[in-house]
Amino acid sequence: MKQKTVVISCAPPLNEAQSSGFEQLFKDFENKGYRVLYYGNTLNTKFEQYTPGKLSYNKLLHKFPFYWVLQRIDRHKWITRIAHHLLPSDNRVSNYKLLKSIIRAAVKYFCAVKPDLFICWNPYSPTFGPMADAAKLLGIRTGAIEWGLLPGTYVLDKTGTLADSQIFNHEVIYSDPDKFSITGEQLFSDLSQKSISLYQQRTEALPEELLSTDGNQTKVLLIGIDMVDSGSLPETSADRQGLLPFHSSCQNQALDIANSDADFRVILKPHPSHNHNPQSGKISANCWIVNSNPDDLIKWADVVVCSGSKMEFSALLAGKPLVNIGAGILYKKGCSYQVDSIQQLREQILQAKQQGLTTNQLQAFKLFLGFLQDDYLYVYSKSQDNTAVIERMLEEEPFFNKIKRLFY
Repeated sequence: MKQKTVVISCAPPLNEAQSSGFEQLFKDFENKGYRVLYYGNTLNTKFEQYTPGKLSYNKLLHKFPFYWVLQRIDRHKWITRIAHHLLPSDNRVSNYKLLKSIIRAAVKYFCAVKPDLFICWNPYSPTFGPMADAAKLLGIRTGAIEWGLLPGTYVLDKTGTLADSQIFNHEVIYSDPDKFSITGEQLFSDLSQKSISLYQQRTEALPEELLSTDGNQTKVLLIGIDMVDSGSLPETSADRQGLLPFHSSCQNQALDIANSDADFRVILKPHPSHNHNPQSGKISANCWIVNSNPDDLIKWADVVVCSGSKMEFSALLAGKPLVNIGAGILYKKGCSYQVDSIQQLREQILQAKQQGLTTNQLQAFKLFLGFLQDDYLYVYSKSQDNTAVIERMLEEEPFFNKIKRLFY
């Protein structure tokens, strides 16, 4: 029987601990009988044994699947994201050429290594996202890998990341709530003492108008998502609906919050990656962009609003009430105040300020933390059996069992 192959991609550079985590992941798949191949755009000597040498493929036979994929892939989506990420220009011709080269390289690679599973680093990102879409069109099963929601972990999900993942915007059925509660209690205690932000942040002084507010005013912090790597571009993309169901951008979201009540004082903290609002300043009568450390801004806020940032966790760890506007990692987990229609925006923020982080929300959060650590995330920072996570990735859907691969 032919040995099955899994290809795992990685976009960002990894530190020593993260590289060791990838090595551990490779070995876990090998222990399940899979050949593991690494596909990355950064060189890592640790992964040389997982990188194939010169690839062999039929130069004539790969052309048909290449053009077949190119005609069916969402070119508008990827050209828009490439323009905002890899090539910051409006030259659609150049962006289209780059998309073609990404797809051509992907099809050649797939035709050569013939993978059974492709695990893509952040399928929303134009770095490897077109490769994941090409794999799906070729009948190759796909999954996703990304930075974990907790320190020392990776998200390893068979359906995708963020809004496409198995846990985003969904209620979770807990298999062992007693165990998860114990783990979550300890995690909450540990994480409360540290920052969980992955990114280097700027430090800026707050505008004078925000340093002192009266009791009638509500200090609202909106922590923005990465508009490129979260799938929020283009505005017409169906991917955006999972994160910003009522708004076209985080700035539009912030202005809507500010306009809903003149007594709101709203700060938009943009995501540091691909930040299209790098200049801090006032953007309306009661709304400001502030590019500063989110942990400091959370201390300032009465209410924190998020729709998918990992900083949702930081808000609750700091004891601040969280509002999810139609989406979020903690949306429908019992941890936050939920805005299910735009008409509820003002009332939910005011309710969050009045009631604060409730005991029930805090307990639900600790339960979810335990579930993430014990049952969902791939944990590499300590000795933990990740067998269930690996097996979940290897489960084949009936649809893919029926596909006959025509191109290799």
